[in-house]
Amino acid sequence: MSIDFDTELQHFLAEPSRAQQILTATASAMQSENLLQPLTLNAVNDFFRGAALVITDGLPDVVADEIKRRAGRALPSIHDGETPDAYALRLLRIARTA
Repeated sequence: MSIDFDTELQHFLAEPSRAQQILTATASAMQSENLLQPLTLNAVNDFFRGAALVITDGLPDVVADEIKRRAGRALPSIHDGETPDAYALRLLRIARTA
């Protein structure tokens, strides 16, 4: 039984956190946007909210809210004229290290 527990624990620890999953999903959605248009804060918020709703679906509100807060704190500022693709690449780097 301890082998199964150890295997499951290793699998659990290797999985990205839900906050990391939100950041990754947000970045993935952004990469499908018009790559030549500058990114706006409203667009970032829309992508983030969509990803967060899907990934936290079914969790208790208090847990989902904390996950969203953690992921939201990791969002970088938008650089002037930054495209969705460039922002998404920065966001993916952050998600990997978060």
